[in-house]
Amino acid sequence: MMIPFAYLIVYVGGAFLVPKSFGWAWVWLQRGVVSAALVCLFVIFIQHPRASQRPGGLTHSMGISFVLVLPAIVTSYWVGALGAFITPLLVAGSAFWERARRVQHH
Repeated sequence: MMIPFAYLIVYVGGAFLVPKSFGWAWVWLQRGVVSAALVCLFVIFIQHPRASQRPGGLTHSMGISFVLVLPAIVTSYWVGALGAFITPLLVAGSAFWERARRVQHH
């Protein structure tokens, strides 16, 4: 759980340390980081759609990926802000589906 907070420290610290002339570069860098993270999370979900088949800790990491909404909102990257909720919703949906199927087969 410490990783998202560490990222926020880097994000806020970087925003204050970057000269104003590099402001837009910093914004686009953050948008790129959010986009890359969302694409990677989606690819990982496609590779491991079922919670029972995921490596340990991966479900938790994918579930808290909504934290990416913070840098997306700060940089006005609305695609990223909405996209940050896709992976957690997919993870919750797959867990619900898997549990429902397990209950149905018993």
